Amino acid sequence: MLAAFCLLLIAALVFNRDFWRDLQQKAVPWPVAGASVCVLALLWQTDATVLDALSIHFLALTILVLLFGLRLSCLLFVLVMALQWLMTTLPLDQLLWNLVFGWLVLALNYAVYLLCFHYLQRQLFIYLFVGAFLNSALGLVVFMLLQTWLQADQYSSHQLYEGYLIFIPLAALPEALLNGMAMTLLVIYKPEWVYTFYQRIYLS
Repeated sequence: MLAAFCLLLIAALVFNRDFWRDLQQKAVPWPVAGASVCVLALLWQTDATVLDALSIHFLALTILVLLFGLRLSCLLFVLVMALQWLMTTLPLDQLLWNLVFGWLVLALNYAVYLLCFHYLQRQLFIYLFVGAFLNSALGLVVFMLLQTWLQADQYSSHQLYEGYLIFIPLAALPEALLNGMAMTLLVIYKPEWVYTFYQRIYLS
């Protein structure tokens, strides 16, 4: 059932005419997209397992969605999970849940970006601090809560709190720093690669 749901979403992305039309407007070279997928897959490999089936690692999904937009980032994340399937021994159902949770975080990050764009001042500081820094910390918190929900039948609430949830503040700050610093470098040196960054608006 979960696999069918994932396949339907992937098909909806691939066979959407608007998706391919928007793809032509993106200025990111395909080698950069491929490198982003490989780097993201490696980041997801460098995890710290605190409980069985529960680990802590960098997500870097905020960079992905700000760099490529929502639809392309969701498709690229499928490739990330495919590489995870090749490089790890995780069961397929766990990888599919990670795929769904990653999609939810991407959608959340993009929604926060849109709220910032429409309701906050369009300044570089707002884009980097709220749209990248705080947004990525929120995404990590949501991802870890979703992972906790998935394993709620395997552990007691006390075990989940003492062995996993207690690390959320410790993991959120490095995640925010990674995404914030990466987006700062990108908008300074390669702003034309960032799909969600408009120099005419943010630097005026």
